Amino acid sequence: MTNESDLLRLEDVAQLARVSISSVRHWIKTGRLPSIRPGRRRMVLRRDFERFLGAPERHEATTR
Repeated sequence: MTNESDLLRLEDVAQLARVSISSVRHWIKTGRLPSIRPGRRRMVLRRDFERFLGAPERHEATTR
């Protein structure tokens, strides 16, 4: 069972990651950051956010 303290609002995620809320929405839309919708609000599980922060970024190799 998930406690309320285990859930982060998108605003909280943005503040903790020091990015805009639109960046957080983009991460969710592209599947980089999992989210749930327990009611009307979209939320992120704290463990998913912590895993996201620890995951190395994937960059496409560029050739010139």
